Amino acid sequence: MRRYHIVGSQRDMDELLASIAGFHDSMTKEMHLANRGYVCSDKGMIMGHRFDAQVLVQSQWEPFAVELMFSDIQELHLGDAGAYWGASGSVEIITAPVEETRISMSFDSALKIICRGLSYRFRSDWLGQKAFLTSEVPSDEAIGAHVVQGAWRQCSHCRDAWQEEASREFSCCPHCGKLTELQLEEDY
Repeated sequence: MRRYHIVGSQRDMDELLASIAGFHDSMTKEMHLANRGYVCSDKGMIMGHRFDAQVLVQSQWEPFAVELMFSDIQELHLGDAGAYWGASGSVEIITAPVEETRISMSFDSALKIICRGLSYRFRSDWLGQKAFLTSEVPSDEAIGAHVVQGAWRQCSHCRDAWQEEASREFSCCPHCGKLTELQLEEDY
């Protein structure tokens, strides 16, 4: 998730809120929720259970749209689908019994998410009615994949290759099942 800003402190949260007018006159356009655990075709269970969410918020204020990535969600409340007057957020570093981050973000009383990780990137061209999010929810645990030739990409874990649209930044390897993030030449 190289192209995302990470929210790791209260200052980072305040910068996010200020960057888009406190989410005043904004709305959640799309939300994709994924459990990282799953049942395999052989009926075995992958136990990586954790909810991650990709949320597209559109706004009447610059930068007009922001993609939010909430990882390891502890609590999710979803209410009204209407416009937001504003948002608030806090970042706590809890030290006992083990150090962990607790991030809370509320959009009026309509949407509240408490999670362990938050990152974002601005998507000023993602306005309008058309859906923009893809079927794969990005993850900070994604492994690299690189273009082999044309539409073929290769998994850095198992070395299997498959065809995928070049516009799909995140894709699951069909051989090992790991979520991959497309590495561009400039990333090397």
